[in-house]
This record gives sequence, C-alpha cells and structure tokens, in this order.
Amino acid sequence: MEKNSKIKILNIMSGAKTGGAERFFERLVIAIEKENIEQKVIIKHHSPRVKLLKDKIANLETIKIFNNYNPFCLFFIERIIKNFKPNIILSWMNRASGIIPNEKIGNEVNVGRLGGFYKLKNYKNCDYLIANTQEIKNYIINSGWDSKKVFLIPNFVNSNNNEKKKLIFHKNETLLAMGRFHENKGFDILIKSMTFLPDYKLLLVGNGSLKDHYINLINTLNLKNRIKIYEWTDNISSFLNSSSMLICPSRHEPFGNIIIDAWAHHVPVISSDIGGPNKLIKDKINGLKFEKNNVFNLVKKIKEISNNEKLKKKIINNAYHEYNSRFTEKKIIKEYISFFRKIVK
Repeated sequence: MEKNSKIKILNIMSGAKTGGAERFFERLVIAIEKENIEQKVIIKHHSPRVKLLKDKIANLETIKIFNNYNPFCLFFIERIIKNFKPNIILSWMNRASGIIPNEKIGNEVNVGRLGGFYKLKNYKNCDYLIANTQEIKNYIINSGWDSKKVFLIPNFVNSNNNEKKKLIFHKNETLLAMGRFHENKGFDILIKSMTFLPDYKLLLVGNGSLKDHYINLINTLNLKNRIKIYEWTDNISSFLNSSSMLICPSRHEPFGNIIIDAWAHHVPVISSDIGGPNKLIKDKINGLKFEKNNVFNLVKKIKEISNNEKLKKKIINNAYHEYNSRFTEKKIIKEYISFFRKIVK
C-alpha cells in the first residue's frame, strides 16, 4: 500500500457496559479517527457508549443483539464488509472475533485484539492477534500461534483534564479505588483495611453485581461515614485529582489501565502483586506492591507511603516519567498505525 494512502479499518466490539478493554476501545477508535485512516465502527447498542462516540466517530453503527447465534447479526456484519471493503477488520475480544466470517469476502486482514487470557478458539478466523501485555502474548504463542503473527501493543490512557470532584473529604486523607464491582477486583480487601486506617477516607468508584455486598460490608464494619460509593464515570480525572493515592487490590488483573491513569495524574499507586500490575510496578520505584488478599500488608503499605514524603515524591516522578515514555496516546497510536501498514495487503 502507498505510504500516504488511507487504510480502511472496520473496528468491531460487543463488550460490557464498563471495563478496561471497553474503555480502551473507546479511546483507540477516537484516536484512530484523528489519523489518515478511514474507519467504520460497529458496537453493541449501549446508550452511554453510543452517546460518547456518535459525535466523535463519523461512521458508527450499532447492533442490539450481538452474537453468532443471531443470523441478523452475522448477515449485518457480512453486508458491511462487502460494502465498506476494509483493509483490516479489528475485532475486540471473544464475541466480536467469533462473528468474523469463515471465508474472506475481499482482501481484508482479520486482527483479533486480546486484553486477557481468552479461549483462542474464538480467534480461529483471525490472521493476526494483538496482546496488550507480554504475558498474554506468551500465552497465545505457547498455545500454538506463530510468534510472527502475534504482536504486543500496550494500552494508552487519557491525559489529565485537571478537573476536581467537590468532596466532603480532604484530599490528603482520601484513598481511591475504581473499577467493576467484581470478585476479581478485590475491593472487599480494601474495605476491610479501612477498619485499621481510622484517619483515612475511601472513594469507591464503579458499578457491578457486588455493589450491595460492598454496602452491607461497609455497614457491618461501621464505615459508612468514611467510605463513599460513586457510580462509574468516564471523567476519572475528577476523582484522581481529588485523592492522595490509588489502591488496586485486584485478585486478577491482566493489565491494569487504572494504574497508568494514576501515573498520568501524579497519583501514587499501591497494588496487589498479581498479573499486569505486578509487571507494571517496580516496588518503591514507581509504586508499592502488597501481597494479594493480605489486609494487614495493604495497611502497612498505605501507612508507609503516607509517612515517607521523599518516597512518595520519588514514586510519583518515576511513574509519570514511565507513563510519558511508554503509555501516551501519541506513542501507542503510532505503534498501531505502524502495525496496520505492516500487515495490510
């Protein structure tokens, strides 16, 4: 393909209402729209996501029932491929990758994007795979994929918009945790730790099936005056700019977008020693790590960074430098475009 000619990309995602992969998908398609690329985006109909993207993506379509058991969905995807004639189909996670046609319609190259250790049978119609961590890339290759067909491209996060949330808590005493209210996120560990941190308040931002469980736990531990739950918002800057540190107590976390978000906002991070966060964080260099599920170890780390201003400044400076050198939109979108041009027919 000529260097200055436009690549045509069909971006497809079903996805949950919220989640790290879904948030990154939104950021990436908005970033691609700014480049010399002709893009069409197909998403499962979800009102907040449609509202976010409709004014930013020129060519956007939605599907209400998004799976390979829906003949209309399969027909709809095939018709779009025939009419749009993409050079590349970028499918996100299992559901979108599973509805890619078995037979090529044109000269399109099929690329699946994984942000977790998903079942690879869903990617049988993909020519290439993108992983966002080295561990996921290793998993794909060890499962039998040709290493030349698997690429590592990390996520990027949005920069600080400098907004702040009007809170009743003082910033210097406020801890923050954000994400899905799911067992994997380990927010119950953080809530329990608050019984040993009487001088601190906690903002818990997100939504999910465990919300009522968290509320009951907060009430049982008599913490309702020190823990406030907020619904998820895409304007995470307002919370990060109003908090003294971010806690990531996950039991399972392939990447850890929220850690990079905190780094971009000069907010120090304490994370459990698992998965993606364990690779991102170098202890006492760009963050602190605690033993997974260990309430007392988490309490110790929170007190350690609070009582050591020199360590706190060191962590903040190193973390921001790492964000700026590895995880900005400018750097990652350049990697994506280089990859697109490398594989396009």
